[in-house]
Amino acid sequence: MKKGILLPIFSLPSRYGIGDFGYEAFEFIDILKENCIDYWEILPINESGRYPYSPISYYALNRNYISLDKLKDMKLIDKLEQRENSSRAIYDDFKDKYYKEAFSKFKPNDEFIKFSLNTKIDEYAQYMTNKYKEDKKYYIFLQYILDKQWNELKNYANLNGVKIIGDMPIYPDFDSCEVTYYSKYYELNNGKMEYVSGASPDYFNSEGQKWGHPLYNFKSIEKDSFKYLIERYLEFLHRYDIVRIDHFRAFDSYYKIPIKKSAKEGFYVEGPGEKFFDELFKYTNSNRFIVEDLGDIRKETELLRDKYNFTRMKILQYSLNLEKICDEYDDTENMVIYPGNHDNNTIIGWYNSLSQIKKKNLIRFLKNNDCYDEKVNVAIIKYCLKSMAKIMIVSVQDIIGLDESSRINLPGHEYEDNWAFKLTDFNALKSNINVLK
Repeated sequence: MKKGILLPIFSLPSRYGIGDFGYEAFEFIDILKENCIDYWEILPINESGRYPYSPISYYALNRNYISLDKLKDMKLIDKLEQRENSSRAIYDDFKDKYYKEAFSKFKPNDEFIKFSLNTKIDEYAQYMTNKYKEDKKYYIFLQYILDKQWNELKNYANLNGVKIIGDMPIYPDFDSCEVTYYSKYYELNNGKMEYVSGASPDYFNSEGQKWGHPLYNFKSIEKDSFKYLIERYLEFLHRYDIVRIDHFRAFDSYYKIPIKKSAKEGFYVEGPGEKFFDELFKYTNSNRFIVEDLGDIRKETELLRDKYNFTRMKILQYSLNLEKICDEYDDTENMVIYPGNHDNNTIIGWYNSLSQIKKKNLIRFLKNNDCYDEKVNVAIIKYCLKSMAKIMIVSVQDIIGLDESSRINLPGHEYEDNWAFKLTDFNALKSNINVLK
């Protein structure tokens, strides 16, 4: 079994308010190498607001992730002000003054000129210019720096035996360059949404979830042989070693919610299914994909997944039946097992939420499987290590043993701490990482 750690870029330690592509990211890769960890799962890094699964562009990277230290090394910044090393990521404009200073000192070279010819980056820069009235070259410059810093980081990871798992968000934000420049590929009526994205009630949220994204006009996309989506997938395969397809269910059937109704009042519509993947796999294969086959899944979704031999996911917090004291989800080699992922509570937080009877049953289950440990997070990881899955991914919080206050996201809720968990250093990780051995 290969092993990986889930840690978003924004969760890396940083002296500037939010994790980025700087030296702390390289230090994290060193830790992974030293402990024979094969994968780093990072979640989406596209340009977006605070919610990373609502990208503004699938080709532009998030400006928050520019390393100021590296800009200073390029002699584009003179002095840097440090911030309090908080345990929560700060989303604000602190870095902007440094970006503008760097832009004013930057002298375009041949590499930059070549990069600026990228049509998708040009579209993004024009979109941002129209919205914020800054010089278009400023946004191209920021993306040039991001691309340069990201490639340096990924190359360093790969040279040290670490592969990057990145996420493909299913839908963009309505206010995005995707919808602005490719509106014919979205379900719009005179430029407005009548239906929005979401999920039916399931174990993530009993009320369902209303995400609010525009839905795809798959008839229009199919007329162009799915080129609009295929280009995006090929870009992500270039950017990452493994691509995790968010909300795979939508390719089989997707959920439509009338814009003025609740999530419970939505309904399912047939997705593109085999037509899309048959076209995509003219250019690649399924070996570098993981599909998020979670939530309210029907048999047809499983058949679509298995036809292309996609690697599936298993979340232990969902597969354990603590009333029957069993694991209800059969293991398979072509699977990634997680104690919990970014949408779950931490192991400690999940355990704290259980009734006394379920806590006793969990301890009994772990003892029955020879995995008991006084630290329940350690015991759960031990159980996952026994799986026949080809990969196990564990969040940093679960390695350290943090409680519910350190979860990454609470789905379906406007929670102020969503997408804000951040390490202040790597000391606790280094002290506890042996649990993966």
